[in-house]
Amino acid sequence: MVRSKENTDTNTTTDTDTFRPAAAGDARSPCPVLNSLANHNRLPHDGRNITAPQLRSALGSIGLGADLSALLVWRAFTIHNDDAEFGPHGSIGGLRDAEDVTADGVPVLHLDKVGRPHAIEHDVSVTRQDRALGDPIALDPALYEQFLASTPHRFGVPELGRYRKVRYAEQAKANPDLKFERREHYIACGELAVLRCLFGEGVFKGIPKEYLEALFGEERLPLKEGWRPRTWVKAFLPEAAAVILAISRYAWPF
Repeated sequence: MVRSKENTDTNTTTDTDTFRPAAAGDARSPCPVLNSLANHNRLPHDGRNITAPQLRSALGSIGLGADLSALLVWRAFTIHNDDAEFGPHGSIGGLRDAEDVTADGVPVLHLDKVGRPHAIEHDVSVTRQDRALGDPIALDPALYEQFLASTPHRFGVPELGRYRKVRYAEQAKANPDLKFERREHYIACGELAVLRCLFGEGVFKGIPKEYLEALFGEERLPLKEGWRPRTWVKAFLPEAAAVILAISRYAWPF
């Protein structure tokens, strides 16, 4: 079940890493990991005016390698353009508007821009509705419960991939305006691959269900559940690419 955020307001994960849920007016994204980083003050708690160094540091703090962090930050800080045909190369995936800068002209990112259309947000989310059917940003409790119930204990590559395929079949029937092609497929597999790399317990054990309950249900890093970030060997691009391809093998719907 979705845990009550009101009951966790005073919880602390370590002496120096206090968890505080989003307040009214705070900007949040469709990504539970980014929201968790803001709720732990590893990003600005209000979710606004995040600088590139802040985002790189926060991603590194949970075990993401420098190459992957740099790639994700570069994409996030690209200026967005909705024009797929005539916009600047690569701009469709960008998240910022040109005016998103500090008073000193430093580019910043607001978390509510992460869910903007025609960027990285996509249909067939694991826990969010398609844009044509509902709210693509906030957690959908029914989808969340369905996701957790899809496997008994741990979420490894096969479980994650097969569930992505299930979600595609559901939305192909439910959403006549579905937009989910190869680009969206690999973005979606990439999201799960990052979760697997950062929160999986070793090579073969997968992600414990309680870790996902914390991340998705409370938007909290699962420190209380025993998770610790990778420090000695972080998750670099070659590992993530291999996991993306492995998940895609099970999830491929076309």
